[in-house]
Amino acid sequence: MLPSLIRRVLIAQHRTDCRKRFDGLLGEAYRLGADPYAGDCIVFLKGDRTQLRALTGDSLGLYLVCRRFEGGSLRANLTFVRDPTCSTITMAELELLFEGASFTVHRRVREWQK
Repeated sequence: MLPSLIRRVLIAQHRTDCRKRFDGLLGEAYRLGADPYAGDCIVFLKGDRTQLRALTGDSLGLYLVCRRFEGGSLRANLTFVRDPTCSTITMAELELLFEGASFTVHRRVREWQK
C-alpha cells in the first residue's frame, strides 16, 4: 500500500480540507515541517472523521493514499486543535487507522539500540 522507504509517520492534529489534492496537501506537509520526498508520511483526517489521507513520496514523485469509511466514522480518540501541528505515530498505528480500529497508546516501549 505505502512504500517501504517511510522513515517516520506524522499525523496532523488539525482539521484538513479533504478537497485538497497533491499540491495542497504537500503545502500542508511543508507547513508542518515534514518533507514527503525525504520519506515522511503525513496523515490527514477530515473534520467529520469519515476520510483519511496519507501523503508520502520518494525521489520519483508523491503517493496519496485515501480511505473513506462508508459505514460511519473513524473511532480513534484524536482531538483536533486550531493551530497546525502534528505528532509522531508508528507504522503499526497507521495500519490500525487505515483499518478503522481505535487505539490508545498508554506507554510506548523504547526503541531498540545497538
